[in-house]
Formats: sequence, structure tokens, C-alpha cells
Amino acid sequence: MEDQRCGENILSEAYWDFLIPDYRADQNLFEGEEVCIQSGDFGCRVVSVKGEGKESLSFYDYGYYAVPKCYTPLDMDALYGAGISAVQTLPALQATGEGVMIGFVDTGIDLAHPVFRGLDGRTRIAGIWDQTDREGSPPAGFFYGSSYTQEEIDRLLEAAQKNPQEAGRLPGADVAGHGTYVASLAAGSPVPEERFAGAAPEASVAMVKLKPAKAYLKDFYGIPPQVVCYQENDILLGLAYLHHLAEERGMPLVICLALGTNFGGHNGSSLLARALDQYAYTEDRAVVIGAGNEAAGRHHFYHRFQKTQETVVAEIRVGEGIQGFSAEVWVRLPDVATVSLVSPSGERTGPVSLRQGQRYEWLFSFDATRVTVEDRLLLENNDSQMIFLRFLDPAPGVWKLEILSLQRALGEVHVWLPVQEFVEGEVFFLEADPNLTITEPGSAPAAMTVAYYNGADNGVDIHSGRGYTRNGTIKPDYAAPGVKLKGAAAGGGFVTRTGSSGGAAIAAGASALLMEWLGEQPEARFRNSVLIRNTIVLGAAKRENMEYPNREWGYGTLNVYQSLDRMRQL
Repeated sequence: MEDQRCGENILSEAYWDFLIPDYRADQNLFEGEEVCIQSGDFGCRVVSVKGEGKESLSFYDYGYYAVPKCYTPLDMDALYGAGISAVQTLPALQATGEGVMIGFVDTGIDLAHPVFRGLDGRTRIAGIWDQTDREGSPPAGFFYGSSYTQEEIDRLLEAAQKNPQEAGRLPGADVAGHGTYVASLAAGSPVPEERFAGAAPEASVAMVKLKPAKAYLKDFYGIPPQVVCYQENDILLGLAYLHHLAEERGMPLVICLALGTNFGGHNGSSLLARALDQYAYTEDRAVVIGAGNEAAGRHHFYHRFQKTQETVVAEIRVGEGIQGFSAEVWVRLPDVATVSLVSPSGERTGPVSLRQGQRYEWLFSFDATRVTVEDRLLLENNDSQMIFLRFLDPAPGVWKLEILSLQRALGEVHVWLPVQEFVEGEVFFLEADPNLTITEPGSAPAAMTVAYYNGADNGVDIHSGRGYTRNGTIKPDYAAPGVKLKGAAAGGGFVTRTGSSGGAAIAAGASALLMEWLGEQPEARFRNSVLIRNTIVLGAAKRENMEYPNREWGYGTLNVYQSLDRMRQL
């Protein structure tokens, strides 16, 4: 009964979710309240507690990392350009991903699509956790959703084949189509008449269908109610499910994460980035993350102060009908800054006073706009100051964010606006910087962060996220095809899309091929994400007259055949 109660509470909009990292005890944070606690990997816990009676959500009350960030899907012949077809077909190699699992945390999957069935007609999906499904039982250790094994999926598919009415009740239904598309590119079975095959067509597939983010969290970040996005805590628990499923089946696991956000420090410090790094260092685990589609979005502002008491103005263009949005200002200590704001009508605030964790509300009466501001001078487990601004019903026009340097060392300041999917209309900087536009958690150091390019003209896509990270880590690691890729459509058939998700999927399939190949090499010990990344980088294709690594391409373009050929030559 306790598990059932928690399952209902976790899915309820009335309950708020918090992340408690391994380094925080917080035993008294929810003292006397009815809580549900779930454990992820590496000591991270998710606490769900009734939101009624609580004051408005703030970082001051709960901490920056305790409030889950919101993530969006990275919407978006490739196998030849990436050197994958040669690896699949050459007798000396013939790697197809057999014996390797590729796991996705996404929008779901069309279980009935033929690209996820083997030659015997049985499913190639090793397991699914549908976090929205209340018909079955959740995975061991979790309170919500329903999980299904490969055998149960086969039985459900057989029943649906006999009774078409059952087809609409299959778990993991993918309304958005994103998860189906990504999984097919990484591991879809060949469909010769469509000239289609996934990068690792014999790999096993595992899927977590995420439950949508709750209204209170969207409201906190200024995300419109109708926008589909997902909570960091659900993603973390989904990763734990994939990890444990691969352990149960004794299989290597490649994690493909085609989700992203601009919230976070862009320095590998988020809880999700830290967890992905832990998986990346684990034996028989590899992690692939899309770099995002933000380079041309004009959502990043950068300035380097030359002296203290210098002021720079970041001008934000806000269009008509914007309900709200948020922005994050990041400064690396011992640099310290403060901010003030000027509205389109000319109303001006004073600068934020740097009292630790202080929360402010600025009311612009002429513009009918409210802005809440939180300053975190000594951010937990980070070397940074972060100032968070949340705009409610912002007046259209140009808002001027004035940033004042109070103490200067390196002098760098960054501001990020939300990813395009989180605003419905115009919200952008008039003077934007296209660099450092890799979406989080792409700053995770040990994971593979993948840019995407157009295989037709070998040019990096204008939207592909650019490096490096805020602390100088070289990202992206490499680039993969991601423009006009054919993949499976939810409900049957195929679609062609462009975007970061496709590049991440191709790279995940390629990583499964390498995981299989390395497992057969006696000298390749302790295969993990770092080993696979280094193998890819060794053989990455490079263009003439271009220095590598660079912000657009990383160390070059994915070429699995060339990487393996280089390994054999060394």
C-alpha cells in the first residue's frame, strides 16, 4: 500500500519533486511531512512532498541543485559518411552491435514498428519503463510507472496482432515520435525497400518513456504550460533503470541522451552531468549526449571585463505575447558581479545586494511586469556565482540587463536564456555569442558530446551547439551526421529530420559497434566511454586547413572504419 500511495503521489501535480545529492544530508528539510523517497545511482535521492501550504519555490529555501531542471528533446546516406557501413559489412570486422544494449531516456517508442523486430519477428526491445503507465508494476526500487520485460513485450505484441484494439494500449506510446526516431537511427533493423538500417542493427534496445514535467516546475522556470518538457529527477531515475537492466542481462550499455537545456552552469557541475560522468567511467558503459541546436538561437551572451566597476549591458529582445521566461547569469569566483534591469519604458532598478541567497522582486508598474531575482554568491559544490532572473508577463521591447563587475580576476561573465523550445516567440540577445552554446548536460567531461553536420556538403550545421564549456573543457568531442536523416516514424513508416538528436543516435550506434569490437580484442581492457571516445578521436576525419580541436567539430568527424583501421596500424 505504501508503494501504491507513493506512486499516485509522485504522478500527482499536487506533489513537488526535489533532488538530494549524495553530499547533502537534509534530514530535517522535510521534517514532519509525508514524503516519498526514491534512490538513483551514485547516492542521489529523489524526494516527493506535498506542495500545498508551501511558499513559492526558490533556490534560497531548497538549494540550486535540489530543484530539478527541465529538459527538452533535441529536435532535430549517414552510415557511409560515418564509416559505419564498412564496419557492418567487411568480413574482417562485421560489427552489428550484437550483445550490446543501447538505452534511451526519451518520449517513448513504437513497440510495433518493424525496425524493432528481429528476423524471427520477435522484439529486439529488452525492456521498457513507461513512467506514465499505471496498468502494470513499476521497476524494482521505484514507485511509479510500469516496466515490461522483453518476454512481456512479445506477448503484448502477439495480443495486439490478434486483436487490433489492443494495439492502441501498448505501453510506451510515443506521441511525439522523437524516441522512436532516435532509437531507430541508433539500432533499427534493416528495411531494404526503404534503404534504411540503423547504425547497430543487432543491438538490444531499452527505453524509458519519461513522464511530463509538472506545472509547478514549468511555472518556476517560466515555461509555457503547453510546452512538453521533462524533469531532471525522472531522467536520473531512468538512467538508473537502464543501468540495472543491463546489469541483470549481463550486457554492456551505451546510453544515448538526446535531451537538453540551457539551465545549469555549463561546466559539468549539474547532478545529471555528474551522474553521466560516473556512468562514463564505469566498465562496459558508454555515454553519448547531443550538443543541442542552440548555436544560432542567440540565447548566449558573453563579455570579459577589463577592470572592476565596469558595466556591460546585455540587451534582450522580447516579442509580443511572451508569458514568461528565465535567465541565468554565471560568473566564476573570485570574480563577483551584480545586476540591475532597465525595462522597455525606461524604468530602472537598483543593483542586487549580495547577501547570500537573497531573493528579490522587482515590479515594473509602467510595463506591468514582475521579475524575481535570486543571487547565489557561494553556490554549493561549484566555483561560481549564479544570478537567476524570472520574468513574468514581460512587456515587449528591449530589456537591458546591466551587469557590474564588483571584483575581477579572469573577468568572464556568461548569460543564458532558455532553449528555443521553452519560449513561444521572440526572446533573444541583440548581441549574442554563438560559442558555449552546447546544451546541458553536454558539459559532462567524460561523456561523449556530439555535434552534427551535413553529410552532403560536409559542413557543420549552423544550429549545432558549439564549445567549449565554461571551464574550458574541449566539447564537442566530435561531429556525426545529423542533417536530413531518415528514421522510423511512430505509428509506422519513416520520416526525415535534421537536428542534434540524429547525430547523437548515429554516434550511439557507432559506440555500440566499437563496444562489440573492443570486447573481442584481448588487449582492450576495461572498455568504457573514455576508451571508446579515444578510439573515435584517434581516427576522426579532419578537413584540410583547419586546426583541431575546435569549437564546431571537436576533434573531427566520426569515422568508425578509419578509427579501427588506425588502431590496427598502431
